[in-house]
Amino acid sequence: MTYIGATCAITGLGFGTDANFKSLERYESGVKKYSRPQLCQFPLPKQRIEFTPTVDAPFELTRLEKFMVMAVADVLKQTEQQGKLSGRVGLVISTTKGNIDMLNAERPSDDSPIFISNMARRIAQTVDIQAKPIVVSNACTSGVAAIVVAARLIRADIFDNIIVVGGDECTDFTTSGFLAFKSVSAETCRPYDSRRDGVSLGEAAAALLVTSEKRRSTGFALEGGAMTNDANHISGPSRTGDALSFAINEAMAQTDLAPEDISFINAHGTATVYNDEMESKAMALSELSYVPLNSLKAYFGHTLGASGVLETIMCVEQMRHSLLVGTLGFEQLGTSKMLIVSANHKRIDATRCLKTASGFGGINAALIIARDDVARPVNQPITTLQQPIATCRIAHGELELNGKVVIHDVPQFDTFIRNAYHRRNEPNMKFFKMDNMCKMGYIAASYILENQKFDEREIAVVLANRASSLDTDLQHAANLASCRPASPATFVYTLPNIVLGEISIHHKIKGETTFFVSDEFDEEFLRQYASILLARQQCRYVLIGWCELLENQYDLKFYLYKK
Repeated sequence: MTYIGATCAITGLGFGTDANFKSLERYESGVKKYSRPQLCQFPLPKQRIEFTPTVDAPFELTRLEKFMVMAVADVLKQTEQQGKLSGRVGLVISTTKGNIDMLNAERPSDDSPIFISNMARRIAQTVDIQAKPIVVSNACTSGVAAIVVAARLIRADIFDNIIVVGGDECTDFTTSGFLAFKSVSAETCRPYDSRRDGVSLGEAAAALLVTSEKRRSTGFALEGGAMTNDANHISGPSRTGDALSFAINEAMAQTDLAPEDISFINAHGTATVYNDEMESKAMALSELSYVPLNSLKAYFGHTLGASGVLETIMCVEQMRHSLLVGTLGFEQLGTSKMLIVSANHKRIDATRCLKTASGFGGINAALIIARDDVARPVNQPITTLQQPIATCRIAHGELELNGKVVIHDVPQFDTFIRNAYHRRNEPNMKFFKMDNMCKMGYIAASYILENQKFDEREIAVVLANRASSLDTDLQHAANLASCRPASPATFVYTLPNIVLGEISIHHKIKGETTFFVSDEFDEEFLRQYASILLARQQCRYVLIGWCELLENQYDLKFYLYKK
């Protein structure tokens, strides 16, 4: 069993889980008008930002780091009431952009907290967690994905306790991109309503303990969890909802659940036309159309990398208080498939909740939360990896396939990657619209997967790097600095997991796609994670690798494993 321990949520509605849930009970929304008339946003609370670090740190924390540290520190304080955490304690961080508000048009120094791996190290050091922090950056599914990852690592006996913390800020960098997509509502968002016209953005920090120790449980456990890819479009959701349905079905199958076992669904519910429609189709495919469903985006806004952690905490509170929170602003259903949505709170005897999320890059995630007294253990076997069946390396103008140099060209990246593409003789004009990291990942995947035969759900892709999407971030920041309008085509590539989307679209991959950010290529960790994935019944291949690119410096290592 994997349990949920202490939690902490920090939003514009309050400090702490209890304060935030009480605001939901009162139908309070933290979404307020922001500096631009068509954008809704709310600030993190100004109060209680002072805290005492557990260790002396040789740096000053950023605003986002302070709030994430506060959330973790509050979880630790609650947890230590049952005794200090011992054994193997880990930290999993969920974020899309980290300290992106510090970025200007110039390349940052290597020790800058702009690098998400540096931010993670600073947070871990401040709260005195010795294990190397693990960062999940999977667009808007990051929070749910981080919880799924944490549960898997505990079941694999790699950690005993893991604190998962999610955090993101509203900055001009992110809000300008969403505005460029014309996906932001002029008013507070209205999920699933016939008049919905876009999302409201928000910011938050939220943390929870995932533990193997029942004495630390707050009465709830994590059951199944799964992730998939649409393999459809890097910025638009699937038109069928099949991949989200795959994730839901897999999460439920891990403990043999049927639709009637789910008490309610807390969905992504961004209030964009296509997201809500896709979710309605996914629920229909999974035979969940008549299970009560809600969205919390009109209360908190869409808090990006924090949303999955924050909303999971609120799912626990809804179950604890036997209260299904109403979907604020909802009046009339506006999706083609039936959903049971209400603007009013409902009393509910909830034993299980399904939490879902979807995001750019075609990614989906699903998680089952259950009361302790009904929770079922997840059978998570682990397989032993053999040698990779194929390898690919790109660096310094060379591409090696299975140890043999197949391309030797000039080191300058633009020339090298363009020539590598032409050698493939694959007519795909979208290649030239990709950012450089996606081009490199696309080429390497084309070589390493070209002779492999697999069904769309049989393969997972798990990548990591240090610079995240900083190469493209600099381009977006330069546009803003020069007062040029934000480009949707550039903004979508400011998420590192988009390389997974491009690979998935080209190779029709609908299995798990996950992106980690690390200060170095941790092959041992990726191999451990691959062994967890390959042990699953439906997974036969896992592609893991390092995909690092910043300006003209690049380094790629891909390894393909087969069950």
